[in-house]
Amino acid sequence: MDPSPDHSEDPFHGVSLFSDPVHGYIRFTSSPASKSGASEADLIDSPWIQRLRSIFQLQSARLVFPSAEHSRFVHSLGAMHIAGRFARHLYPSFSRSYPDLLSPSLFEELLRVSALLHDVGHGPFCHFFDEHVLKPKFDLSHERLGQILIRGPLRSIVESLDRSPSGPFSPGEKLSADWVAYLIGKGSGPNPVPVDMPQLAALKPLFSGLFTVDNLDYVLRDSYMCGVAIGPVDMERLLYYAHVREGRLALHRSGLGAFEMFVTTRAFMYRQIYFHRTTRLFDMSLRDLIEETMDFWGLANPAENLSVYRELTDHALLEAVRRWGEEASDSGRRALGSRWRRFLERKKEWRMVYEKEDVQTTVFGPPEQIGQDLEDLMGIRGEKSKFRVDVAYRDNRPENPWNMGDRQILIYDPLTGKLDQAPLAEMLERLPVRQLAVRVFARPEEEDVGAIERVRHYFEKVPSGKS
Repeated sequence: MDPSPDHSEDPFHGVSLFSDPVHGYIRFTSSPASKSGASEADLIDSPWIQRLRSIFQLQSARLVFPSAEHSRFVHSLGAMHIAGRFARHLYPSFSRSYPDLLSPSLFEELLRVSALLHDVGHGPFCHFFDEHVLKPKFDLSHERLGQILIRGPLRSIVESLDRSPSGPFSPGEKLSADWVAYLIGKGSGPNPVPVDMPQLAALKPLFSGLFTVDNLDYVLRDSYMCGVAIGPVDMERLLYYAHVREGRLALHRSGLGAFEMFVTTRAFMYRQIYFHRTTRLFDMSLRDLIEETMDFWGLANPAENLSVYRELTDHALLEAVRRWGEEASDSGRRALGSRWRRFLERKKEWRMVYEKEDVQTTVFGPPEQIGQDLEDLMGIRGEKSKFRVDVAYRDNRPENPWNMGDRQILIYDPLTGKLDQAPLAEMLERLPVRQLAVRVFARPEEEDVGAIERVRHYFEKVPSGKS
């Protein structure tokens, strides 16, 4: 019998390419290094990852930007690609801080798999579902569900991976699902550094910092798919100057300009796409639908009913509510289905009667308080049949840029040879803490000039970012 072929010197064996409109080509492992191992293709083809094909990347913006039909699946592949690039660049400096800790291939695969799985816990309508269903009903987030999945049904395949696109792991090495779960964790819940690999804290900002493998992909991908022109995202410069020094993720001072440019570009994306007035109008209509829909759906705690949650996607939900409007015997369900049909046909239930963008101050308290104050001024608190107040906001930077916790990135100054947080903190302090847009919507037939004038008067004392 002929011996098995030796592929150790074959750079193409077990590695294939995806074509991608944003990154060109994305490498992935299509066969494992050993017969008992698993490849990235096995993980990508698993039901939980394939499920992301049925979850839109943008919940309401796709109703405004016709070409924005991309999914969380392609975004996850893009994030994996960027993570691999960072891994190959960071490994030399990481290994100087932590010699002989991980092989280059295991280091690369750890970052790639963490990026691939960072959104695996998403439900339909993504972050909207987090905010209006997972958090209020079950005290969950998609990151927490992702950790449960990685430590549960995905553990065996994650821990069977035995190579990266660059080559096999060193003998005896194994990728831990707990390492991956730690890296994707966010929020206020407990997420301790794995006791067997505390050095992973150095890599955490790549997944929860100000520039991450996640937001580097979605800024590029969402702008491309929406057809929105943005300023340059100099990922090559960020990549070149990122490194691990003294056990911390650092950026050479020469990369600070590219970093500031990226933060500014991301803020522009929120204004042009995510906070677009029509996007927010459809978000408002979606808020009116989702809670009642989940009551009819009978959604149980996803953490305790993973197999049921796996079937809950945008495609499944939208097909179900279409049927409700046509076939449901229950009058309430049928009426809800009819409301969904109007939403999906882009029927606008509201018209915008007031708008103030670039409100970049917190002098009047939290955004929720601004909305309540406006409702009181207009006399509509508790009665939203005529008017709606929408306050869209996002924190551009940490409120205290001198203390960013596990998101902290330090700046290396070659003149002093030292790491310092001051250059980054000072740069961030030049940016507004919060990006906020306030809009008032009314029913098409509603005319209440007095109420609108009271809103205008209220905002005369609020400085604009353009002033």
